Amino acid sequence: MEMRRLGRTGLRVSVVGLGCNNFGDRCDFAATKRVVDRAIEGGITFLDTSDTYGKRGGSETFLGDSLGARRQGVVLATKFCLPMADDVYSRGASRRYVLQAVEASLKRLKTDWIDL
Repeated sequence: MEMRRLGRTGLRVSVVGLGCNNFGDRCDFAATKRVVDRAIEGGITFLDTSDTYGKRGGSETFLGDSLGARRQGVVLATKFCLPMADDVYSRGASRRYVLQAVEASLKRLKTDWIDL
């Protein structure tokens, strides 16, 4: 798999990435694991998800469970902003919510860091 630098981040990623928007919704855990396994076997190192994918966190949860010890070999990108609950505080880009969203994503992804 061809690799490229990701802008000025210093990260090197595969030219093909895996969008994880179907995990936790259209794909159950078994299907998610199969897709992630095949992607990594094929040399894909860039995985893109969001806290709202998979019915509010399902994608990140399934992805974290699927990666396990292979986490170190991939670049994880995730996003936030859209509502994660029905209250007015669980959305947006306030400092408070950014910190809350990142901590929640780290837990769901079962990792200590988010690359992007």
